[in-house]
Amino acid sequence: MSEKIRGIVLNVRKYNDRNNIITLYTRERGRLAFISPAGSGKASNARRARLQPLAVVETELNYKAGAELQRLGSVTPSEIWTDIYFHPAKRAISLFISEFLYYLLNATMPDPSLYDFLIDSLRLLDSMDNGINDYHLVFLISLLPYSGIQPDTSGAREGYVFDFSAGGFIPEFEAKGPVIASPDADAIPVISRLNFSNMKCLRLTAANRRQILYGILNYYSYHYPGLGKLKSIDVLRDLFS
Repeated sequence: MSEKIRGIVLNVRKYNDRNNIITLYTRERGRLAFISPAGSGKASNARRARLQPLAVVETELNYKAGAELQRLGSVTPSEIWTDIYFHPAKRAISLFISEFLYYLLNATMPDPSLYDFLIDSLRLLDSMDNGINDYHLVFLISLLPYSGIQPDTSGAREGYVFDFSAGGFIPEFEAKGPVIASPDADAIPVISRLNFSNMKCLRLTAANRRQILYGILNYYSYHYPGLGKLKSIDVLRDLFS
């Protein structure tokens, strides 16, 4: 039975000479992988333009339970981004976010609240005029609760370390894995309170930005080992240095 679904494009990769694999994060069915004809000509070029990273599309799906690949029919834009693909910083951020989500949301079940958060966040990115350099940091911080690894900062004490495994502050002698020690750990309670509403208060240097980014990614990677090495992070580092 056919159903209409909406999804965010996370990845497009070549499958063979005739087909691509399109990965969407959908509101209705979570993460899905589709096989889609690569083709050539104007129609195929238009289709590829609709399937750029973080594009939001709507399509008809004849869902086949247990199938590794669904078949992607015609796609129509569900959201129109007016600036994400044309602003150099926004485009770099979009490539980073799509790659990050592709690995983070592996075999993810439907989560309408997460999907809505992602859509609202992308709408904000598309419309932003300032604060763009820090957007990716606040996005990663704001995503932590949806990922189930929101840090507990209530136990922060002078001399305590932030323990990755516990997701909170403990005495250093109790740590059994990766930690962030003082003075870097002292900034975690402040950083964890950042959101899209108060991010305009940030005054970060390029060094601060890199340090926070790598700290957050290391924390994510500890809990989600599949994240691995993100290729797009080098673009962000060079752009915001």
